[in-house]
Amino acid sequence: MTNHLRIRASRTVAALLPLLLIGAGAAKAAEVTAESIIDQASALRDASSRVPAGAHVLGSDCSDIALPGLSFRYRCSVRYNPAPSRPGTTPAPSTGGTP
Repeated sequence: MTNHLRIRASRTVAALLPLLLIGAGAAKAAEVTAESIIDQASALRDASSRVPAGAHVLGSDCSDIALPGLSFRYRCSVRYNPAPSRPGTTPAPSTGGTP
C-alpha cells in the first residue's frame, strides 16, 4: 500500500511540474512596445533597444495599423525575461511600453 501511494504521489508531481514551471516562467516575462511611422524594422529596432541589458529575449511580434489617408503605423513588441538581479541591487521598475 505504501508503494502505491508513492507511485501515485510521484505521478501527481510529474503531471503538475510542467504547469508550475510554465507559470513561473510567465510570471517573470516582461514586454516593451514601440511604434514607428517609417517602417516595421524601425519599430522593432526601437523596441529591442528598450530591452534591459542582460535580459533574455523570448520573442517579438509586429503589426501594421492602418491610418486614414492610406498610411500605416507599425507597432512591435519584444518579450523578455529580465536578467537575474545581483545580490544587494534593486531591480529597476518596468516601463511596460511606450511613454
